[in-house]
This record gives sequence, structure tokens and C-alpha cells, in this order.
Amino acid sequence: MFSKYSIGLIILGSLLLMLNRVMSGYSEPLALAGLLLLFASAAAVFIAAFKKEPGQLKVWSLSIFFVILFVITWAEPFEILRLMTWLKNIL
Repeated sequence: MFSKYSIGLIILGSLLLMLNRVMSGYSEPLALAGLLLLFASAAAVFIAAFKKEPGQLKVWSLSIFFVILFVITWAEPFEILRLMTWLKNIL
């Protein structure tokens, strides 16, 4: 159950990050929402692993999560730093 939620959160977070990439301007709240959804998907995968859900979906979810994080850091290496600076300026 949690592995299915994690796949959905991965898809939604990736779509938000791709939407932010194709927009003409940069939207910090959109990028932050996308990254938070990706990290929520990782939490859902770990919950699924701790509850010992049957099947291989949790393994696929975790591997897809790490692949997407690799692609984000490869395509835009300073994305996390930009968001942390934006949050620091807000708070």
C-alpha cells in the first residue's frame, strides 16, 4: 500500500519539477513542493519496507527515487542550494 503511494508521489513530484523546468521563469514554491513530494515518497518506501509489504514494488520505488535524485543533481547541481537559500531568506 505504501509502495503504491510512493510511486504516485514520485510521479507527482517529478511532474512538478519538470513543470518548473519548462516554465519561462523559476518558481521556488513549485520546486520546493516537487522536492518535498519526492522525499515524502522516500519516507513511504521506508515505511513499506519496515512493514514488510510483499512484492518488489518497494524495491522499484526506492531505486526510481535514487535515479530521479541523481538526474536532478546531474541536470541542475545547485537546485537544492537555491531552494535552501530561498527558504533562509523567507524565514
